[in-house]
Amino acid sequence: MLNAIKKELAYGYRWLFIVLAVILASASVATSGFVRAPAPSEYNVVKALVLSTDDSALTPDPYITGMYIGMQPVTLRIISGEFEGVTIELRNAMSRAFNIHCEKGMTILCNVRGEDGILTGADVFGYSRDRMVYLLVAVFALLIIVIGRSKGIYSIISLFFTLIIVLCFLIPRVMAGADPVSIAIVTAVISTVITVFIVSGVNIKSLAAVAGVSAGIAASAVTASVAGAFGNLSGIHMPEAQEMISLTRDIPLNVPKLLYAGIIIASLGAIMDVGMSVSSAVFEVYEANKTLSTRALLRSGMNVGRDIMGTMSNTLILAFAGSSISVLMILVMYNLPYLRLINLDILCVEILTGFAGSIGLILTIPLTALCASVMSVKIGSQA
Repeated sequence: MLNAIKKELAYGYRWLFIVLAVILASASVATSGFVRAPAPSEYNVVKALVLSTDDSALTPDPYITGMYIGMQPVTLRIISGEFEGVTIELRNAMSRAFNIHCEKGMTILCNVRGEDGILTGADVFGYSRDRMVYLLVAVFALLIIVIGRSKGIYSIISLFFTLIIVLCFLIPRVMAGADPVSIAIVTAVISTVITVFIVSGVNIKSLAAVAGVSAGIAASAVTASVAGAFGNLSGIHMPEAQEMISLTRDIPLNVPKLLYAGIIIASLGAIMDVGMSVSSAVFEVYEANKTLSTRALLRSGMNVGRDIMGTMSNTLILAFAGSSISVLMILVMYNLPYLRLINLDILCVEILTGFAGSIGLILTIPLTALCASVMSVKIGSQA
């Protein structure tokens, strides 16, 4: 009877956090400033169906296989927007920087211009990739639900919440001039609390995981900030850093701290995974043998954490390296002397992003193991 009551309470608490997640997500969206009427513009992006093309004036790019350069006459029929059904002919200029190769039957995006309901001009804008995105998301959601069942549904809810909180809470506040590192830490902790309690339920094990993960996130933030300041890393070589500065001229955007905030958010998933795994292991050992001391449970948690540590650190560092593969290739092509290479701003930024997150991940293991072992003995024995 007591176990049934505990299960009902746990189920109720989980849905309480789901409702809380919905409220927080809705509040973030409402206060983000993203929900507003679109600014009036004479330019509109619409979909168009390619009816015919003429590739006779195109020449193959000598450096990139499958790419063509030149002028491509195309005939299109607009299939969305105000001018739906209108057929137009235009010349598609293809260069290495802007290269949209139209083929008959393909759906593309067009930038159309109109005045008083009359189409006055159009340009090829890009490939239509929305169907691919929707299909990939649908396959991901289907697989996670089929394999994870109820846990999969909870995972999707928590993932959706995390995306909303990052897009509609973190980014608007950073754009408004708030400290990026502080906002990133708050975002990471909120995401951790909601995710862990929704996916794993409201219990001591989840509480220990939240405590360990929060400490690991703080360790990542401190490591990134101290190492970045010590190495005089400005973050100005981050992709699109210059463009961000030009677009936010009236806002005191702190680029170095934006770099550190990115490290915190990027490493959050791996840190959360490790924290939950270690906490679960400690509580499983405790449930199997409730006579074990805090020290014995800590030792068990550390043993499990050490097994996880190697692969997860590799995962995190390789994820950063994979996202920066073009930068690494350029550095190799330059064949720079070691002293110059190891002190390059762009390389040190990549090293910082990989290792600061990994240090936070590694420190999450003993911190979570300690929290879980203490809580299991002190609180679990009284439950």
